[in-house]
Amino acid sequence: MSYVNTFIIADTEMSIKELASGASNLSTQFSIIIFDEELKDLAASYGAKNVYVYRCDASTMIEDSAKMISEKLQSNNADLVLVNNSVRGKLLAGKLAVYLDTCVVSGISSLEDKTTQRMVYGGAAFRSEKLTSNTAVITSGAGVFEITDPAVSSVSDTHFVDVVPSNKIKKIETQAKQEIVSNLAIAKKVVDMGRGFKEEADVEMCRELATLLGADLGCSRPVAENNGWLPKAVYIGITGMMLKPELVISLATSGQVQHMVGINQAKTIVAINKDENSPIFKSCDLGLVGDVYEILPKLIAKLR
Repeated sequence: MSYVNTFIIADTEMSIKELASGASNLSTQFSIIIFDEELKDLAASYGAKNVYVYRCDASTMIEDSAKMISEKLQSNNADLVLVNNSVRGKLLAGKLAVYLDTCVVSGISSLEDKTTQRMVYGGAAFRSEKLTSNTAVITSGAGVFEITDPAVSSVSDTHFVDVVPSNKIKKIETQAKQEIVSNLAIAKKVVDMGRGFKEEADVEMCRELATLLGADLGCSRPVAENNGWLPKAVYIGITGMMLKPELVISLATSGQVQHMVGINQAKTIVAINKDENSPIFKSCDLGLVGDVYEILPKLIAKLR
């Protein structure tokens, strides 16, 4: 294995599963740092040697723990630090890199033998980077590591750490946002809704197809970001989800590279688009030129 002592920093159930699955194949042993005590049993179940629960009081922000975490990493001679590629994760990774006098490789698409790959130029190219520092800090998003089953038998030591912030900034209020739980990262089948649909009501047509196929529903960025028809948690592409399903059915997506990098590792891509010159037809395994408003209702009726 390429690493001896890996530390994972995760703040969600899904990121624990993904990063722990990756670490188990990369490192001789690994430990997990979490901020929610309710996740400690899940973290332990994936074979972590140690589970550290960093507890913040009501006025403390998670990123205020960076100094204390960096000291833990240094005292344990961590050679790899895997962090969830969320907004908070990237902020924490940056602060850790400063304290550890190293750099951050953010948003990787793969990691093998101390060489990372990540997309650059808006997804138009991949860059390979060799990790040479004593401690590597990496952020990894959804879909990079294939989720494995928890360890059959594992014993972890759980440690509780109260965060003492080193700055004078205090959190005075938290406004909770509605969290959307998505299974796209582990879905075997995906229906991919593109910007070629005309109105929000069309979401239900795509959702019905997904239900009939036993698939999960995702979308291109404009559908979520611009139209707001689906939550941002399910948009696919360079700044969204990176998927490796068995099947993707792409409906009215143009096939721009920023979107395709999120589905191009699917085993089979089926595309429907009325524009025969659409870039999607250069990337799919099976393409059908036609209007989704004519084809999709017939396909749904056939599957019912």
